[in-house]
Amino acid sequence: MPIKTVTKFLASINANTRPGEIAAGIAFGFLLALQPGMTIVRIIFLAFAFMLKINMPALFFSLLVFALGAPVFDIISDAFGGFVLGLSFLKGLFTTLYNMPLVPYTRFNDTLVMGGLVLGVLAWAPLFFLFRRLVQAYRTSLRQKIVDSKAFKAFMKFPLVSKIWSFVSKILAIVG
Repeated sequence: MPIKTVTKFLASINANTRPGEIAAGIAFGFLLALQPGMTIVRIIFLAFAFMLKINMPALFFSLLVFALGAPVFDIISDAFGGFVLGLSFLKGLFTTLYNMPLVPYTRFNDTLVMGGLVLGVLAWAPLFFLFRRLVQAYRTSLRQKIVDSKAFKAFMKFPLVSKIWSFVSKILAIVG
């Protein structure tokens, strides 16, 4: 599964996919990676992502990459979630939400869930603009330099890499 995800992601950044769709996928992947386990909040955001026009290989690739750094993000999310849940002027809102029929199942009162939600939502727009710019920069100036480099040509001689590259090339021929 991870090799297919990486392959599809590489195909999408090299194909004629809009940079904004790729950036939105990466930003959603980050948002989902900040949610611990399979919470209802994660399922809601994932369902929302499927309704939008975003690049799914970018979403799953970034979810995979950012999930590797989740323990570092968990420390920040926990502290931030504790801060948000401890705000006195929001106590009435949280009490009301907790007393609603299904809302407690979102685990919003867990510091990791709340912190991940707030940090993910706050980081979404900056990540979107950053990765949109990075995809544009990669396509305009970096892609051809990488393909023409000696290191890339030597790397392509490995059997597994050449098989993956041929698979990506076939996908690009179909997509582009």
